[in-house]
Amino acid sequence: MSKKKMKRFGKGGLFAWVGWLFKGIGWLCLKLIPVALLAVVMVFVGLQIKKILYEDRLLKVQEIRVAPSDALSLQSIRTLEDKLLGKNILLLNLKKISKQIELGPGAQSVRVVREMPNTIRIEIQKRKPIANVKLTENGAYAIVAEDGYIIDVRNEFDPAWILIEDFSEPMKEPRVGMRLQNKGFPEALKFMKIYRRQAMARNENLTRIKLDPYGNVSIRLGEGPDFQMGRKASERIAVLEKALYLFKTEPRENVDYINIQFDRITVKRKQ
Repeated sequence: MSKKKMKRFGKGGLFAWVGWLFKGIGWLCLKLIPVALLAVVMVFVGLQIKKILYEDRLLKVQEIRVAPSDALSLQSIRTLEDKLLGKNILLLNLKKISKQIELGPGAQSVRVVREMPNTIRIEIQKRKPIANVKLTENGAYAIVAEDGYIIDVRNEFDPAWILIEDFSEPMKEPRVGMRLQNKGFPEALKFMKIYRRQAMARNENLTRIKLDPYGNVSIRLGEGPDFQMGRKASERIAVLEKALYLFKTEPRENVDYINIQFDRITVKRKQ
């Protein structure tokens, strides 16, 4: 071997470097073996604990609780009991169970949780009524939730919620479980929420909202007149407040309607 190669491998040469390499590997193995053994022991113990838990009779489902209690039908509860009672609570796929629960039109979402050691709790979020909706002039009132689903049908107007007239819907007879199709419905609700936070709402009660087939929103304050708000009613609050100053100089009963959906306010007076 040439002197240049000897210098490259140092004083001990190639064999010294190989020796150091094997010593390093041996030292590393001595350090890693205890760690590896500890990991194996932990995995083994974990598997044994898991096995014991899965076979524990105390962890078998013995009760199903539904909140609120009237959110599911008795038939739905019996179906769940047939599937879940006696099963190990740790092995249940809660997401899968929640997807299998049939919700009625009055329920919006469901959440399934474990109550250790042996109870499954089913939490139902119910839809809350927000408006009376008339689909025809002389028809019944559809009690509608915020997402547009009809959750009840009544012959009498409920003063707890605002009246919305929507005569453009394809369905003319309201049925529980159906959903409103008018694109103006979400905007009408948005306007209603914003308006009720305004100072003028203390003196001017919002009594009716009307939707046309194109999603345009009209509102009525008190006994009238109507204000045509357009498709972006929630963005016309400031214009509405300005238009109300008209009634300081002119009686309301002389006005048929006021159009404020454009930059220029238009007043249509009765003939």
